[in-house]
Amino acid sequence: MANIMELAKAAYPVNDDDWGTERQIDAENAFFAAVEQLMSPELFESLETYALKATAEERISFALELLNVAR
Repeated sequence: MANIMELAKAAYPVNDDDWGTERQIDAENAFFAAVEQLMSPELFESLETYALKATAEERISFALELLNVAR
């Protein structure tokens, strides 16, 4: 799970100016691609439903919670 934590750390915006940048979006996409490989399809679907109305930080944190990984 160390790799998923590294991906999560990279996916979090480092500040307000970083939110939505190409770097942040690419890192978030890489994180969620890895998360999808670790979750059942049903659990990932739950994450996707939650993510529709969540911020980047909330999406990443919730994914880690579902994986039972501490931030």
